[in-house]
Amino acid sequence: MEGITSGLIGIALGAAVLLLGKNLRLFAAAAGFLIGFVLTRQIFPNAFLMALIVAAILALIGVVLITVARGGTRLVLQIMGAVAGAGILLWLGQSLGIAPGLASWFIAFVGALIGFGLMARFFDLGIIALTSLLGASLIVNGLSSFIPLPDIISTVITLVLAAVGFFYQRSR
Repeated sequence: MEGITSGLIGIALGAAVLLLGKNLRLFAAAAGFLIGFVLTRQIFPNAFLMALIVAAILALIGVVLITVARGGTRLVLQIMGAVAGAGILLWLGQSLGIAPGLASWFIAFVGALIGFGLMARFFDLGIIALTSLLGASLIVNGLSSFIPLPDIISTVITLVLAAVGFFYQRSR
């Protein structure tokens, strides 16, 4: 039951972010959800309900921050970019078989730096790139709940979906 629930949530949220990524509230919610879910599952592997609750709380915090931060929206979005970057690289590392621990925390830190830098330097392009990767990561993570995918296949599917989302969003 846990796998089905998390899979459906991941696919639905991922598809929404992949197609509607320029919606800043949706971007903030998805970034908070992904980082909350992935980190909670790494720290407490058998606490699925707690992971969903933490993910939902972080998603709500992201939406509230974007809504409240009228003047500082750019800084909040840069922070959301850092959260999204950390979540994306954490998920990617996890799907490639990197065990939770010091290496995954280092990967999350590098992802946060990349996400923050993308949003700081290339704001519009950064949103499109991060939402494409975020949506693709959520979709593939959800799919893996139903179909066990080899690491390389899940990575390729993620990159293909991210490219499709990127070009779709750029054309809108």
